[in-house]
Amino acid sequence: MTEKQKEDLRLEIPSYAWISLARRGMEKISLDQCFLKNCDNEDPKLLEPFEKKEFEEENKHIKIISIKCKKCNGIFKFKLETLKKVAKPTIKSKGEDDDEGALSMGIVYALDENDNNLGHIGYF
Repeated sequence: MTEKQKEDLRLEIPSYAWISLARRGMEKISLDQCFLKNCDNEDPKLLEPFEKKEFEEENKHIKIISIKCKKCNGIFKFKLETLKKVAKPTIKSKGEDDDEGALSMGIVYALDENDNNLGHIGYF
């Protein structure tokens, strides 16, 4: 993969996700860090995205991006799910069908290199 392709892949990863704090609101967390256990890397220069898989399921678009951490030499993945048609807009334009303008929501998970779920990170 060329440097240009790696940079393009990096741009497909949201910069941050929002974590729910129950009834206390939401907190923003940077996705420019390693999510593997026992690694404290928060330097985006040491994270190298190298592969992307993309597919559609019923009412959701899924993108899995593999990343190598140069600090711990481990590999983790972001699973980005975009749920389509989460809500309908409150104001509908004349001639617009029900699916047009429907709101969507993104959820990000961390996976290890064997696709084991490391946990829900937040919303993007």
